[in-house]
Amino acid sequence: MSSPQTSTPDKKRGKLWFLIVLLVALGLGALSTLASVTPEEPPGRRFPPFQFSARPLLQFHTFLTTMEVVFLVALVTVYVKVYADTRARFSLGLVCVLLALLLNTILSYPLVLILAGPIGLGPGSFLPFADILEVGAYILFLYLSLE
Repeated sequence: MSSPQTSTPDKKRGKLWFLIVLLVALGLGALSTLASVTPEEPPGRRFPPFQFSARPLLQFHTFLTTMEVVFLVALVTVYVKVYADTRARFSLGLVCVLLALLLNTILSYPLVLILAGPIGLGPGSFLPFADILEVGAYILFLYLSLE
Protein backbone atom coordinates (compact mmCIF):
# COMPACT_ATOMS: atom_id res chain seq x y z
CA MET A 1 0.00 0.00 0.00
CA SER A 2 1.32 3.38 -0.88
CA SER A 3 0.40 6.45 1.05
CA PRO A 4 -0.66 9.57 -0.77
CA GLN A 5 2.28 11.88 -1.11
CA THR A 6 2.56 15.50 -2.00
CA SER A 7 3.77 16.01 -5.53
CA THR A 8 7.24 17.38 -6.12
CA PRO A 9 6.03 20.79 -7.42
CA ASP A 10 3.91 21.22 -4.26
CA LYS A 11 6.90 20.36 -2.06
CA LYS A 12 9.07 22.84 -3.94
CA ARG A 13 6.38 25.50 -3.67
CA GLY A 14 6.09 24.86 0.07
CA LYS A 15 9.85 25.14 0.55
CA LEU A 16 9.92 28.33 -1.50
CA TRP A 17 6.99 29.74 0.53
CA PHE A 18 8.83 28.89 3.77
CA LEU A 19 12.05 30.52 2.55
CA ILE A 20 10.21 33.69 1.48
CA VAL A 21 8.39 33.94 4.84
CA LEU A 22 11.66 33.39 6.71
CA LEU A 23 13.45 36.09 4.70
CA VAL A 24 10.56 38.53 5.14
CA ALA A 25 10.52 37.82 8.90
CA LEU A 26 14.25 38.42 9.20
CA GLY A 27 14.12 41.58 7.06
CA LEU A 28 11.16 43.11 8.87
CA GLY A 29 12.69 42.09 12.19
CA ALA A 30 15.86 43.97 11.32
CA LEU A 31 13.88 47.03 10.18
CA SER A 32 11.76 47.02 13.32
CA THR A 33 14.92 46.94 15.41
CA LEU A 34 15.98 50.19 13.77
CA ALA A 35 12.58 51.69 14.58
CA SER A 36 12.97 50.74 18.24
CA VAL A 37 16.26 52.61 18.63
CA THR A 38 15.85 55.41 21.12
CA PRO A 39 18.38 57.90 22.46
CA GLU A 40 20.57 56.54 25.25
CA GLU A 41 18.79 56.52 28.58
CA PRO A 42 19.96 59.01 31.17
CA PRO A 43 21.97 57.41 34.01
CA GLY A 44 19.01 57.60 36.40
CA ARG A 45 16.89 55.42 34.09
CA ARG A 46 19.10 52.33 34.29
CA PHE A 47 18.04 49.32 36.29
CA PRO A 48 19.88 49.13 39.62
CA PRO A 49 21.79 47.22 40.91
CA PHE A 50 22.88 45.88 37.54
CA GLN A 51 23.30 49.25 35.79
CA PHE A 52 22.53 47.92 32.32
CA SER A 53 20.66 49.54 29.49
CA ALA A 54 17.32 48.09 28.42
CA ARG A 55 17.89 49.16 24.81
CA PRO A 56 19.48 45.93 23.54
CA LEU A 57 16.77 43.87 25.24
CA LEU A 58 14.03 46.03 23.76
CA GLN A 59 15.59 45.81 20.31
CA PHE A 60 15.92 42.02 20.54
CA HIS A 61 12.35 41.70 21.83
CA THR A 62 11.13 43.89 18.96
CA PHE A 63 13.05 41.76 16.45
CA LEU A 64 11.59 38.51 17.79
CA THR A 65 8.07 39.90 18.08
CA THR A 66 8.19 41.11 14.48
CA MET A 67 9.20 37.62 13.40
CA GLU A 68 6.31 36.20 15.45
CA VAL A 69 3.83 38.45 13.63
CA VAL A 70 5.15 37.43 10.21
CA PHE A 71 5.04 33.71 11.04
CA LEU A 72 1.56 33.95 12.57
CA VAL A 73 0.24 35.79 9.50
CA ALA A 74 1.75 33.07 7.30
CA LEU A 75 0.21 30.32 9.45
CA VAL A 76 -3.21 31.98 9.41
CA THR A 77 -2.95 32.24 5.62
CA VAL A 78 -2.04 28.55 5.30
CA TYR A 79 -4.86 27.33 7.54
CA VAL A 80 -7.47 29.63 5.99
CA LYS A 81 -6.56 28.03 2.66
CA VAL A 82 -6.76 24.54 4.22
CA TYR A 83 -10.17 25.37 5.67
CA ALA A 84 -11.38 26.79 2.34
CA ASP A 85 -10.25 23.62 0.55
CA THR A 86 -11.48 21.04 3.09
CA ARG A 87 -14.10 22.76 5.29
CA ALA A 88 -12.55 20.80 8.19
CA ARG A 89 -13.72 22.23 11.49
CA PHE A 90 -10.34 21.42 13.01
CA SER A 91 -8.75 23.85 10.55
CA LEU A 92 -11.27 26.48 11.56
CA GLY A 93 -10.27 25.94 15.19
CA LEU A 94 -6.62 26.38 14.26
CA VAL A 95 -7.45 29.62 12.47
CA CYS A 96 -9.25 30.94 15.58
CA VAL A 97 -6.36 30.05 17.89
CA LEU A 98 -3.79 31.49 15.50
CA LEU A 99 -5.78 34.71 15.16
CA ALA A 100 -5.95 35.01 18.95
CA LEU A 101 -2.20 34.48 19.20
CA LEU A 102 -1.66 37.04 16.43
CA LEU A 103 -3.84 39.61 18.20
CA ASN A 104 -2.05 39.00 21.49
CA THR A 105 1.31 39.43 19.76
CA ILE A 106 0.22 42.66 18.09
CA LEU A 107 -1.25 44.10 21.30
CA SER A 108 1.94 43.32 23.21
CA TYR A 109 4.23 44.41 20.37
CA PRO A 110 6.83 46.85 21.75
CA LEU A 111 6.39 49.38 18.93
CA VAL A 112 2.60 49.41 19.41
CA LEU A 113 3.03 49.97 23.14
CA ILE A 114 5.55 52.76 22.49
CA LEU A 115 3.19 54.42 19.99
CA ALA A 116 0.30 54.17 22.44
CA GLY A 117 2.28 56.26 24.91
CA PRO A 118 1.56 56.31 28.60
CA ILE A 119 -1.72 54.65 29.43
CA GLY A 120 -3.51 55.28 32.71
CA LEU A 121 -3.85 51.58 33.42
CA GLY A 122 -0.11 50.97 33.28
CA PRO A 123 2.08 48.98 30.94
CA GLY A 124 0.49 46.11 29.09
CA SER A 125 -3.05 47.37 29.65
CA PHE A 126 -4.14 45.85 26.32
CA LEU A 127 -3.16 42.39 27.49
CA PRO A 128 -6.34 41.48 29.43
CA PHE A 129 -8.36 42.08 26.25
CA ALA A 130 -6.02 39.85 24.27
CA ASP A 131 -6.11 37.20 27.01
CA ILE A 132 -9.91 37.13 26.92
CA LEU A 133 -9.84 36.59 23.16
CA GLU A 134 -7.22 33.86 23.53
CA VAL A 135 -9.25 32.00 26.14
CA GLY A 136 -12.31 32.19 23.87
CA ALA A 137 -10.31 30.88 20.94
CA TYR A 138 -8.92 28.01 23.01
CA ILE A 139 -12.41 27.08 24.20
CA LEU A 140 -13.69 27.07 20.61
CA PHE A 141 -10.66 25.07 19.44
CA LEU A 142 -11.15 22.46 22.17
CA TYR A 143 -14.86 22.21 21.38
CA LEU A 144 -14.18 21.71 17.67
CA SER A 145 -11.40 19.23 18.41
CA LEU A 146 -13.68 17.05 20.51
CA GLU A 147 -16.57 16.94 18.03
